[in-house]
Amino acid sequence: MILQGTLSTYNPQTRLTMFESGPQHSSTSVLFIGGLMDGYNAVPYLPLLNEALANELGVSLIQVMLSSSHAGYGTATLMEDVWELDALLTYLREQRNKTRIFIIGHSTGSQDAIKYVTYGKNQSVVKGIVLQGAVSDREFLSSSVENYGKYLRLAQRMINDGNGQELMVREVDVAPITANRFFSLAAVGGDDDMFSSDIPFEALHALFKEVKMPLIMVHSGKDEYIPSRVNKEKLYTQLAKASPTCLGAVVLPEADHVISDQPSQITFCKAVVEFIQRVVVDLDRLEQSQQQSFDELSL
Repeated sequence: MILQGTLSTYNPQTRLTMFESGPQHSSTSVLFIGGLMDGYNAVPYLPLLNEALANELGVSLIQVMLSSSHAGYGTATLMEDVWELDALLTYLREQRNKTRIFIIGHSTGSQDAIKYVTYGKNQSVVKGIVLQGAVSDREFLSSSVENYGKYLRLAQRMINDGNGQELMVREVDVAPITANRFFSLAAVGGDDDMFSSDIPFEALHALFKEVKMPLIMVHSGKDEYIPSRVNKEKLYTQLAKASPTCLGAVVLPEADHVISDQPSQITFCKAVVEFIQRVVVDLDRLEQSQQQSFDELSL
């Protein structure tokens, strides 16, 4: 399926763009934030998701290009993503009349989602988040990169020498990567280290308690980026318990990291639609109650 929509520049200074498909007149939109190496059309479920959002909810799907998209992640930070997302949400509020945004974070986009609703200036417009494929870069790198320990020590040494913003040797990653970013992804307690199975519950709770809006987590039973040594069920349970605003966790038993199979895509889209419907009902009820109280005070 080909997505038809509008490509817009949301930040003229950096020439960063967004792509909106579906009912663009809606004041509610779903913002998809991809992971490392992702750009537009990053995952196979986006066409089906776009269709479900349009038909079931009458809302649009927005994909965003950040400086960290594609191979740019190696020289970016999560906070830089937050600043660029702030520019996007300012554009959506002021130029596109968007009043309710739901974020779907895929993979490292989940870190962006958590970071944004913790530090973003426009976080009040975000009414809910979906974390899909939230996995530990650190655990994946430590189990799959042959010289993981050597590279981590190199990154630490460069940072200690005041060279954290310098690029590491070419062999470290497929993209040019600074010592700061590699450390963030690969080190215990790095800025990107949010979903590792060995993070103490207290630390996880401290992270998730900053999220004030509802969220759901969607996990893939055959996620190839989770090492076999990790107890997936235990990890999923711990992540959900650590979040005070989590409305549930959905496990797609046959899905891989990007949800390639169609049956899992259908289940995922249904879960997203039902989550948004539930949150919107609660928001409408709250707004009606506030309006009623205001009217009573005005009498």
